[in-house]
Amino acid sequence: MILARWTRAALVAVTLVATVRAATTSEGPFDIPLFNTAKAPSAQGHARLVFAHSPFGVAVTADGRASYDVQFEITGLPEASTLGAYSAYVAWAVTTDLKDWHRLGVLTNGKNTVGRAELNKFLIVVSAEASSNATAHAGPTVLHGSSPSSWLQSFLSHPLFRGIPP
Repeated sequence: MILARWTRAALVAVTLVATVRAATTSEGPFDIPLFNTAKAPSAQGHARLVFAHSPFGVAVTADGRASYDVQFEITGLPEASTLGAYSAYVAWAVTTDLKDWHRLGVLTNGKNTVGRAELNKFLIVVSAEASSNATAHAGPTVLHGSSPSSWLQSFLSHPLFRGIPP
C-alpha cells in the first residue's frame, strides 16, 4: 500500500517535470520547419501550431478537427518586389492534394501570428503575391513545410515546391 502511494507520487512528479520541460523547449511536435525554394534561398524559419483559444482547453471545429493559431518566425525574406510583380508574402494552409488553399495571412520577417489552420493533414506554404489582399494563390512559393500529421508523405517532387508557379 505504501509502495503504491510512492509509485503514484513518483509518476505524478515525472509527468509534471516532463510537462514543464515540454512547455519550455523551443521545438516540439507542433513545430513545422519551413524549407526555402530557389526563389528565396536566404529565407528560413518555422511555424508553430498553437491550440486556438477555447473555454474547453482544446479548440476544435464543429466536425471535430483541431483548430490551431499559426505562429511564424521568419528571417531572410527579400522584398517581394525583387521576385517580380509582387508586393507581399502570404501564408496558406493547403490540403495535401493541393486542391484547397486556405489563406492564413500576410507575413513579414520576424514573428507573426496569422490565421487559423483547421485541417487534419496540411501543408504550410508562403508565397509572394501581387497584393496583400490576395484570396487565391498565384505567385511563387518561397517557403513550405508539412504539418506533423503529414510527415510520412513526401511533397518535395511537386513543382510547386521547386518555386514554379502553377
